[in-house]
Amino acid sequence: MTTLKRKKIFTFRRILLLISWLGMLASAGYYLLEYRRFAVDDTLFAAEIKEAAARHNIDSRLVRAVVYEESRFRPGAIGRAGEVGLMQVMPNKSAVDWARIHKVPCPERGVLFSPRINLEIGCWYLSDGLKKFRDYEHGIELALARYNAGMTRANNWKPKDKKAPVIDNITIASTKKYVKNIMKRYQRYCKESEQNKKNKL
Repeated sequence: MTTLKRKKIFTFRRILLLISWLGMLASAGYYLLEYRRFAVDDTLFAAEIKEAAARHNIDSRLVRAVVYEESRFRPGAIGRAGEVGLMQVMPNKSAVDWARIHKVPCPERGVLFSPRINLEIGCWYLSDGLKKFRDYEHGIELALARYNAGMTRANNWKPKDKKAPVIDNITIASTKKYVKNIMKRYQRYCKESEQNKKNKL
């Protein structure tokens, strides 16, 4: 092989290597842009969450964790079963029950996308579950299971010993993951708020 041919092959290989590196850089740049585009800002609707949580005597940090898991703080989110809004309220279920209990007309589906209305109904439903399972040491987990899978299933997952763990009783994998995710984030939010308090002292 002549020296000229070797130089051409070497140059061609360098060009290919350069193209591959440029491709990798472009992919990384695209990923970062997409990540920033879809990154979750979990400080959104802080005032509305605190107000709704306070009205229903719930820890706002728990509500934040539920909103994160349900909608990633997107008020226009729509679930597979027709759930809508920040807390994925069911128009034909929790919204109807809320309206009946409060003796008001049931909000139309479009109204449920309003963060304030959605948080009001979602917090009311979550609060109702917390009250139903308040005698259980892991009542929060049962309330979350009920929020995700309904009262009948949550009742089936109640431990006989009210101090016993709940997670292992949950037989639906998606609900188990749902409860675990929210509890983990809730605990994280609690630690962060406690740390913030210490830093202010």
